[in-house]
Amino acid sequence: MDFRGQSNLPLGLRNNNPGDFRVGVNWIGAVGSENGFITFSDDSYGLRALAYDLSTKYNDDGLTSITDIITVYAPPSENDTAAYIAAVCQDMGGIDPNADINLDASVLASLMRAIMNHELGAQYSAMIPDADIQKGISMIPQNILDELGTLIQANPAAGYGAIGLIIALAIVTFMTWKKYGNLTFSNILNTVKNGIRSL
Repeated sequence: MDFRGQSNLPLGLRNNNPGDFRVGVNWIGAVGSENGFITFSDDSYGLRALAYDLSTKYNDDGLTSITDIITVYAPPSENDTAAYIAAVCQDMGGIDPNADINLDASVLASLMRAIMNHELGAQYSAMIPDADIQKGISMIPQNILDELGTLIQANPAAGYGAIGLIIALAIVTFMTWKKYGNLTFSNILNTVKNGIRSL
């Protein structure tokens, strides 16, 4: 769905950006900005960004509770983080804010809905169907090869540049390992993945 141009809607919704992401990351599907927040071409890309960001926080950054995730997602410098955590936990059935969660697709969808309820207001969040949330989740790349494929499709120059960077880093890693023996190719791949995961 595309909510652009509907001035009666809150900023996050009319930007197709229900997670209220600020400019600074070149998300796939971004087509502009308004008041410092990204505008996506349709809500599936905004939902993809939200799903990708949350899954990265959980899987790569080790943030495994609602408190952990929301404290980084909505930091106290910009939000009433305690109230945000309480609202999300209530929307997710009254879960313990400090308990580890199992962020499978169902829990991820529930967390996304709870965040949208808080960011947009429940009446506006309800305008985004569950099917669109599922589509956004389905668009998340599952590994570094998927990430590169998605990046190449959206921006060939950046995608092939990332491949060149991987090759260059692989050579540097090998040479450094030969000399010092204290770096691994896996470490370099993780560094590259962290660099492109939000693209």
